Amino acid sequence: MDTEKQLRSLINSVQAMTSTLHIDEVLDQLIKEVLNVIDGSNASVLFLYDEKIGKLYAKAAAGFNMKYLKHALLEPGEGMSGKTFVSQQGRIFSTHDDTLKGMTDINKETKKYYSQARGDMEYPASAICVPLMTKKGCIGVLTVDIYDENVVFNAQDLKLLETFAVQAVIAIENATLFSKSERTQRVHEALSRVSLSQGGLEEITKTLASLVHAEVIVFNEFFDMLEASSDHASARGRLLIQQYPQELSNGLAQEKGSVCNIRDHHIQERVYFFPVRTDQRAMGLICIYLDEREVLDPLDQFAIEQASMIFALEMNRRDKSSYEALTYSGYVLDQLLYGKLDELTVNEIARTTSGAIEGRQFFLVQLTIEESLMSLKEISVKKETLLRVITRKLAQFPYKAFILDQNLDMIFMFAYPEYIDESSAYERIRILFTQLVEEVRQTAGLSILIGIGRTVTHLEDVKISANDASKCVDYLLTKNKDSSLLAYFELGFQRLFLKTEVRELEAYVEDTMGKLKAFDQAHNGSLMITLSVYLELNQNMKQTAEALFIHVNTVKYRLKLIKEVLELNAIQGKEAFELQLAVNIDSFLEN
Repeated sequence: MDTEKQLRSLINSVQAMTSTLHIDEVLDQLIKEVLNVIDGSNASVLFLYDEKIGKLYAKAAAGFNMKYLKHALLEPGEGMSGKTFVSQQGRIFSTHDDTLKGMTDINKETKKYYSQARGDMEYPASAICVPLMTKKGCIGVLTVDIYDENVVFNAQDLKLLETFAVQAVIAIENATLFSKSERTQRVHEALSRVSLSQGGLEEITKTLASLVHAEVIVFNEFFDMLEASSDHASARGRLLIQQYPQELSNGLAQEKGSVCNIRDHHIQERVYFFPVRTDQRAMGLICIYLDEREVLDPLDQFAIEQASMIFALEMNRRDKSSYEALTYSGYVLDQLLYGKLDELTVNEIARTTSGAIEGRQFFLVQLTIEESLMSLKEISVKKETLLRVITRKLAQFPYKAFILDQNLDMIFMFAYPEYIDESSAYERIRILFTQLVEEVRQTAGLSILIGIGRTVTHLEDVKISANDASKCVDYLLTKNKDSSLLAYFELGFQRLFLKTEVRELEAYVEDTMGKLKAFDQAHNGSLMITLSVYLELNQNMKQTAEALFIHVNTVKYRLKLIKEVLELNAIQGKEAFELQLAVNIDSFLEN
């Protein structure tokens, strides 16, 4: 082709490419026009680079069957096009041997799809590859092939194709900007229609799947699977939870979309993760999975990132609905604890406990946030996470719960059938709140304390159980730092000391056995420990000696000395009781 014809062909191709702003139409025109510009060419392929998967994929082609070629993925540096992408310079492969050498390192799977796309395994007799360069770098490669042994590309063809590529990049960038906006608007409008029609998260998920022609799974921030576009998608969601928890965590932590490969037996798949975020936090994760050799269109990726806010709104609506239910139950519990037990309250409790109060048992739990030095704003943000964890946990719990939110305290009332043993019910509650303590510590960075009251059988007595739970929390706040959970029956006689002023307790210890403590301190003695063990073992000298690994005569000597120091005639009756009480109070104060 002479220079004038080539110039005219180039001008015509540019006009054709810029006649539309739809990216698919632009690429279709581009790949056809390049054959008109480059004289003698038989086939052409446009490869684009996907940053998320780090590979070049065939976006458009002439002379190839795209049904197969779309699966032919190239690593940078792989094949003629991959080498051109890395070097960012145009390359001529002049002979059949050159093209054969240039494609030797292509992986087995890509070779298979290339062969199917051509209908044979024939390599080009000659080829030109030019990079598609933008200000941000190389976005892809345009490759033109000749399969006629009598025609060979030359330097003039390379220069012409490079000129064509410059114009092609301009057309691609303009069309991409337009198509991004158009695709995003189309996806956003479709999902918004479903949301406004109260289709819920299920229909929104299925609508997105139909728009991107791929399976979709939606997780919340705790990686509970909320929705899936099909049963097959549900199975893939369970696989992700069981075998790829770290990949899910990484996907949620990203600001934008990311991708990973997963394997299920012999099946390889590619999963795209899109975090669902608000200004304050990550709410969940949209997962879209395809066959390993399929690529999610970058325009769809961008549209999903923009439309994820619709998922955020719907997930927030779910959370709000659950929290409103909890808040309403709080009104009922508040009336039960601090108001009058009227017929309306009883009927509401009956309604939410399968229509009957008879045959039900109740016990109350107090949750207290220990971070009292935090600002109200910090507590408010962290408490949102706490409430979401509680809502999630209780949704999976078999006993109906009423919850009263009191700022740093939350009161829970659980109702369970009387045929369930109290110890079994307690064990379930203990496991629930033990998990809750740890999960809240990890997700919200909050330290919480749990007090569990005794079981009562009448609504009139729930105040007693609430008081029990409060005493347990008081004990944890003031004395026991080794545990975050305490049940009333585990508290024992020490509950008697909780509401007594510390100074009064200290005074009782001082009056009862202060002289003995002073004697031990002055003489580095062991009279206090001897007295404690002696009283604990029902004043049995032999057992006391065995417990302390001393001789019985030593016990006798120490007891004689204790009576002298305390000015007692004997350690029995009222004197023994008062001494044992003082010993236990002293231990309580020291803890």
